[in-house]
This record gives sequence, structure tokens and C-alpha cells, in this order.
Amino acid sequence: MESKDVSFLEQIQYIGKYLRPHKRILIFSFLLSGVSTALGMIQPYFAKILIDKVFIDRQSQILIPLLLALISLLIISFIIRVSNSYIYTLYSSRILFKMREDLFEHLQRIPLNFFTKRKIGDIFSRIASDMADVQALVTETIPHYLFNFLTCLITAMILFWLNWKMALLSLSFLPAALYIIHRIRPKIMELSRHVAESNADIAHFLFESLSNTSLIRAFGAETPECEKLKEKQSGILKFLLRYQIMGVFSGSVPTMFTVINTLVVFGYGGFLVLEDTLSIGSLVAFSVYQGRVFAPLQGLMDGFLVIQKSRVSLTRVREILDIEPVSTENGDHVPEDGAVRGDIAFKNVSFAYDENEPVLRNLSFQIPSGKITALVGPSGVGKTTICHLILKLFDPDSGQVTLDGTDLNRFRTGWLRKQITLVSQDIFLFHTSILENIRFSDPRASNEAIEAAAKAACIHEFILSLPDGYHTVVGDRGVRLSGGQKQRISIARSILLDPKILILDEATAFLDASVEERLKETIKFLMKDRTILIVSHRFSTIQHADKIIAFEKEGLVYEDTAEAYLNES
Repeated sequence: MESKDVSFLEQIQYIGKYLRPHKRILIFSFLLSGVSTALGMIQPYFAKILIDKVFIDRQSQILIPLLLALISLLIISFIIRVSNSYIYTLYSSRILFKMREDLFEHLQRIPLNFFTKRKIGDIFSRIASDMADVQALVTETIPHYLFNFLTCLITAMILFWLNWKMALLSLSFLPAALYIIHRIRPKIMELSRHVAESNADIAHFLFESLSNTSLIRAFGAETPECEKLKEKQSGILKFLLRYQIMGVFSGSVPTMFTVINTLVVFGYGGFLVLEDTLSIGSLVAFSVYQGRVFAPLQGLMDGFLVIQKSRVSLTRVREILDIEPVSTENGDHVPEDGAVRGDIAFKNVSFAYDENEPVLRNLSFQIPSGKITALVGPSGVGKTTICHLILKLFDPDSGQVTLDGTDLNRFRTGWLRKQITLVSQDIFLFHTSILENIRFSDPRASNEAIEAAAKAACIHEFILSLPDGYHTVVGDRGVRLSGGQKQRISIARSILLDPKILILDEATAFLDASVEERLKETIKFLMKDRTILIVSHRFSTIQHADKIIAFEKEGLVYEDTAEAYLNES
């Protein structure tokens, strides 16, 4: 995925669909910001009146009314600012939460081969870190930038009203400031991109290392792993230092303003007071207003750096959102009676994860309904890919996969996947209880149904032997359980779904012979007259199959009864 450098306005327009439902409240919030900023500008002008009218002209009768008016306006300004902050945070957070939810949902619908080509740490970084940057952009940077911009604009107008010549002299640094910003912007964008990518790489490294702590310790690789982290962090440090240097150049703009401000106020302004063409109150007010420009101006420069970084984060998020999702509802066909026989046929199917490395080539075979069919062959011939095509996790590049004579693309995908379930060798358990891990396939299942599924998977007795029974937390990826125990919980999860077609992809690899035999008998009983597809290298697993389909590197080499295959072997 290549990054595209688009304007900030284009990026804001990209999230316009999230902003539009709340546009009225956001416009109201921006108006409140303007009012609050304007009210915050009144104090220096009151100082001018106090100096010129009260202290110099001795008009003491207006002192109390002026103070009361000033305090009242400042309190109103504070209340408006707090209320506006609450309103804006509430709605901007809703917008960003919706964006993160949509991004996560989108990740569930994009092609699976995206995940095989990307580092999981990079994907996680985009969801967590980059989305946090985008959230900060909308909830913090933009409102602060708007406030600082309005403050500078209103202050500039007041300065011109007080003395336009002094105001022009004060703003004489702007051309140089704009030139500096123009020159450093591309470099900041590039450095921000490098920092984001380096952070994603570190996130992936940490994710991999922490997920394989036992392996690292088994090989005594703790020190090399720590050295790898140091090396990666040293790499990101050079980008951070360059980014900081760019920030120094950006920060030189307010410094230029301070120097010019001093010369204008105490030099030219003092001369005007001595010439009696400018009142002392006006000079004080001008000086205060000029001083008030410094902090917002610094905020604009800092905000510029943050916006450039956020633009990179938003671009990285967009790169995922721009991926065309796989249609989860290609068709709308559902059998009228909802019945599924379970006949599966591959007709001239070809498929490749990479265009230059086809996995299946013009493959044709049949998996009969109500029977046990075994797929056998060495690793890498495409057995697991066949299982994924039946589940419609991928679509064939050419050819057809049919169920009961109907192309899988015609079925409603959600309905189809309730008829077929896969128990894989690659088992994943969530960091929650055994009960919730089994219930994952059917969130509405009763405790009785879950126990029945566990009994069928020959894991019920073991669960009851645990101190917390079904409420035992299995740990991250089921780390507290053995391979066989995890496998049986995974099988229970699939049995709970009560599928018409059951696919076992090396699903009994970690089981001992006695447990495997009990489990096979139970599954045969539960799946009577239903389709079972077994992928296995173990003779004990395939010897009771009704049909065997064998593959080699060149493709299909055998399709017939198990008895004939075993006799040939």
C-alpha cells in the first residue's frame, strides 16, 4: 500500500460522512468558540480605558462599573468555553468511535490474503496508534487550532484598530514565516511517515516476541531479542531527532515575532507616546494584545506539526479503508426448506494467493453427502486452501465450487457459513472462560447445550475437574491448556453450531489414540447422514473414511474408496 500525499482539506472531506450527521451541533460549537475568543479579548481594552480615563483623566465614577462589566464578561466567557468544550468533546468522540468501529468492521470484510501480506503489528498500529492520532486531531488539535487562529485574527484586527502602522510593522515577519513553513512541510510529512512506519514495526516486533516468550526462553534468545529492540529503537531515534529539528525551525517564527514586537512597542510605540500622538493606555493595550498573540502563534506552529503527523496517520488508516471489501452477500439464494444434502463439487477450480504461485490448477473432484471423505497429501498441495474455498473465505480465480449443485456464490454467505464449520489445526482460544470460548459459535446457546457439546468433544470431565469448571479462564490463546485440551474445546465449539457439513483440518493432531477413537465415534454419531471432510496425515484418522481424495504437487492423483486406496498403499 503506497501513501498518497493529499491536501489536509481533502482528508477532512474524506471523513465528511462522519461529520455531516452532526454538522449543526459542530457549527454551533464553532460559533461558541468565536464568541468565547472574542470575549477573551476584552480585558486589554478595558485596561486602556482604565489608564486613560480613570487613572490619567481621574474619572473615578466609572471604575466600579468597568470592573463589574469586565468580571461579568470574563465569567460568561469561561462558562461558554467550558460548555463548548463539553459539547465538542462529546460529539467529536462519537465521530471517532464510529470511525474506529467502521475500520474494525471493514477489516472483517477485506480479502484474507491482505492479512497474509501485512505484519499484524502494523495492522494493530493503524487501528490503535494511528486512530488515536486521528482522534486527537479531531478532538484536540482542530479545536485548539481554530481557537488559536481566531485569537490571532481578532487580535490582529484590534491591533490595526489601535494603530495600523504599528500593526503592519508587527506583522512584517509573516512572509519569512510562510516561507519557512512552505520549506519544512514536505520534510515533516516524510519524517512523520517514517516515524509511523517505525512505530508499527516495533509494535509488530513486540507482538511477535511477547506471543512467543516460551520459544525465546527455550532457545536462550532473550539477549538477542533485547538487542533487536534496541536496534529498532535506535533507528526510530534518528527520525525523531530530525523531526525535533524541524520543530525548532517552526518554532523560530514566534521568536521572530517576539524580537519585532519588542522593537515596535518600546521603540516606535515609545516614540509616538513621546510625540503625544499615542496615549499611554493605547500603548499598554497594544503591548498586551501583541503579547497575547505569542501563545496562540506558538500554538499554530505546534499545531502545524501535529496536523502533519495526523495527516500521515489518517493516510495510513485510509489505505485500509480504500481496500475493496469482499462481498459477504454475493447471492441471496437459500433453499426453500432450508435443507442441505451436503454434496460438494469442485469444477475446474484454480486458485492462487500470489499470481505467480498457483496453489490449485484446474482441479475437479466431488465430496459426497452423508459420507466421510478424507483429503490426503503432503504439505503445501492446497488441502487447507480447499477447506477455505468450501467455507467461501476465498473465491476461486476460475472454475466453480458448488453445494448441492448450486454455485457457492449464489448462496447468502451468512446462511452458508451456518451450515459449514471448520475445526482447524491452528486453534485460537480467546482470553476468557471455557464457557465463553465454546459459546462463541452460538452466543444464544444455553449452558445445557454447551455441556452437551463438551461431552461430545470428550472434554466435559476435564472441565469439571478444574476449580472453576466452565468458568475457568484459559489465558491468552489458551496458554493454560494443553494442545489436546484446546483442540477438544475447539471441536466442542464447532459441534455446538450443529453444522450440516463438518470440516476437520488436522483437528485431532494433538489427541492421543484413545481420546481420538472416542471422539471419532461421537462425531460419527452426531453427524450421521451429514457430510464430514477430514484433512489428515494420520492413518488412524482416515482408515474409516468412505472416500479418499489424494493430492501430490502436480495435483489430484486419486479419488475413490478408502478401501482401494489403503490397499494400494
